[in-house]
Amino acid sequence: MIPFVAVVSLRNQDSRTFRLWIPLFLVWLLLLPVVILLSPFIFIACLMCRVSPFRGVTVVWQIFNALTDSQVEVEHRSAGMSFHIL
Repeated sequence: MIPFVAVVSLRNQDSRTFRLWIPLFLVWLLLLPVVILLSPFIFIACLMCRVSPFRGVTVVWQIFNALTDSQVEVEHRSAGMSFHIL
């Protein structure tokens, strides 16, 4: 399943944390018309690179599925940032 929620945590030097929950399903819904409009160009690019368009879509879908349970943390002595994709 593709991820549906991302949690962004920001920490400042006073150790105050701000958490922001981002509903990714809304992002996917907003990107859907863009993907539909760009699909002919993506199809042509796949054919020019001699890649099966169906295989290309499968690989992109697998990459989105692999994002689930990803966690990225960046720490500095004055601030920190954390991304957790659920």
